[in-house]
Amino acid sequence: MDELKMVALMEYLSSSDSEEDIEIIEHILTKKKYIIPKINNYITDVVHAYTDSQFKGSFRMERCTAYFVIEMFEESIFFPKNNLSDCTITSENHILSFIWFSANKCSLRDVSERFGIGLTTQFRINNRVMDFLVSISSKFINFNEGSVGLSQEFQKVYGMPGVIGCIDGTSIPIRTPAHKIKSTYTNRHDKPSITLQAICDYKKRFIDVFTGAPGKIHDARVFALSDISKELPSICGTKYHIIGDGAYSIREWLLVPYKNYGNFTESQIIFNKTFCATRVLIENTFGLLKSRFRQLLQLDIHYVDKITKFIISCCVLHNMCINMNDEIELDNEIGPSIDPENDFIDSDVNQRKNGESKRDAIKNSLQYF
Repeated sequence: MDELKMVALMEYLSSSDSEEDIEIIEHILTKKKYIIPKINNYITDVVHAYTDSQFKGSFRMERCTAYFVIEMFEESIFFPKNNLSDCTITSENHILSFIWFSANKCSLRDVSERFGIGLTTQFRINNRVMDFLVSISSKFINFNEGSVGLSQEFQKVYGMPGVIGCIDGTSIPIRTPAHKIKSTYTNRHDKPSITLQAICDYKKRFIDVFTGAPGKIHDARVFALSDISKELPSICGTKYHIIGDGAYSIREWLLVPYKNYGNFTESQIIFNKTFCATRVLIENTFGLLKSRFRQLLQLDIHYVDKITKFIISCCVLHNMCINMNDEIELDNEIGPSIDPENDFIDSDVNQRKNGESKRDAIKNSLQYF
């Protein structure tokens, strides 16, 4: 309480004969300010004392990877250098608190108290870091390696010719977004979710991601809504293709396995085995993503735009870790993201026939090999 207010209260106290007024003023004078206890100097006293293995156990990321992100963030326009209210919070505090929130199943309040930051400030920090990671997403999630290089590496490791990526979708469980109807977002398991569609390469890096579609929408419809569905014909041409499960419609640039109607030939069996051994990469990639960023197991964010930013941010960090050989074990508790393959009506007969012809040619070549 400032000096002028204190003087005014003392004058009122001396001139008042009411016992109630005196009790009220004494209560105001003796009332203590409510302060939320926080951990002081958590980074300097605790994090800096971690061994490398302890750091990775807590942040699910190696120290060198985290500090690479910190350095990039500090040089970006998103790090507040002139904002007096936030400039005292270091870039290290920004990134480490966000990684902790992403990697552990905890609330924003837990993170703010651990890192000695106010809850509102921690909310702004998360938004700032997500904006930064989304802004550099095209640098780390792209087809820049080229179709030829991707195809050669896929065939060298997995034996399937012409493959430049594996596509699939996975459900990210969420709370019903603010001002939205729950039934709009419920998937086939009657749980609200957001679909993350992704294409991965042979190193389990994401080379394309698309998210924001409600979990209720079929994978093939999500693919049709994404920009990559229009770009793939020119990226792949007639020689290359991506591969997906039976939920997608077969195309010359998107191959799916043969369906088993009880009359499989030996060559179809060989093709499907090789195909599935290659396509499982995308399932492993989703598993690694959720093992590292456990917040994705049940995302508790209110708004759809923030949900999509957070998911893309985790994908960017995932690719950074892969690039820096920062590995993590697949969590056995996280099951595969495979959903039942529901048929989707394919009205484009010519494109389907072209895809089937290409698949037959690859099947015959695999049998010969």
